[in-house]
Amino acid sequence: MTVSINKNSASTSLEKVGKKALLRRRLLIIQNVRNILIKKIINFDNFANPIETYKVMLRKSLHFGHPVIQCNSGMKKYIRGQINGKHFINLFRTRRYIRKALWYLTKYAYKRKNILFVGTAIPSARYVATTALKTKSFFVNFRWLGGMLNNWKTLRKLLQKLKTLQKEQKNKVWKSLPKKEGIARLKEKQRLEKYLKGIQMIKGFPEVVIMTSQTKDLSAARECQKMGIWNLSILDTNCDPRLADLWIPANDDSASSIKFLLFNFAKAIQAGRALSVLKKKLKNKERSALVTLSSENLKTSKKETKFSSRMKYNQTAKKRYS
Repeated sequence: MTVSINKNSASTSLEKVGKKALLRRRLLIIQNVRNILIKKIINFDNFANPIETYKVMLRKSLHFGHPVIQCNSGMKKYIRGQINGKHFINLFRTRRYIRKALWYLTKYAYKRKNILFVGTAIPSARYVATTALKTKSFFVNFRWLGGMLNNWKTLRKLLQKLKTLQKEQKNKVWKSLPKKEGIARLKEKQRLEKYLKGIQMIKGFPEVVIMTSQTKDLSAARECQKMGIWNLSILDTNCDPRLADLWIPANDDSASSIKFLLFNFAKAIQAGRALSVLKKKLKNKERSALVTLSSENLKTSKKETKFSSRMKYNQTAKKRYS
């Protein structure tokens, strides 16, 4: 009995060791793939010495924080020090979190998830729109309307209304209407376009939200948390990290820092989309190869059946004449 118990325990321990080794190998493979993606494809951190990346980040003013009085207790981990009553963000942490964010964005883009950019602050509004258009994503850059994610049905109705108004204008339906009514419809169309132009072509519910200014769009961050939507935020020293799933401690007031981060995000999304297209092409090739193989097999089987039927006919003929 004791021998059997010892054997079982030894087998279980060996299984555990094997599982651990497999996990380690898998992690190493993932790390290698991540490094190749970030360095070669996305072209971030592509220097022999990491000090060069920190120099770039300093030039883009990612390290500037808010005054000491405005500091959030959750952001104390990411603060390096203070000068003249203003905090400085730890760029070592920022670099690490940027790498993590780029990896996640490539993953979600590869899975073809709907990505929504949110940035209504003055320095980020223009860059949010350009990056969203570049990556074929969606954006909100003028004002976040309360309940955009919570009341999705009402938002869909508003989008439908905007589409109908645009069609009416295109088909010149308003010319037959009274002047007052035509002007009212035009004003409504312009108002809806101002708020919903970035999400006009959205088909499904947004699955990933990228935020550039949390303090300006607090309602958007709360809605994401409530609806369980994955949220990536650029957080300054006065922001709350509890309202985001993943965050990058960086300056959210500077246009150069936001431009730098969004440029890298766009590269990551484009890389993910390109990889998904490649996967689709390979699948199609495999399917076509399988179809050709099956057709060849069918032809050979038909030939075999014909040959066998001829052989049988010849045998029966010989028997009759003999």
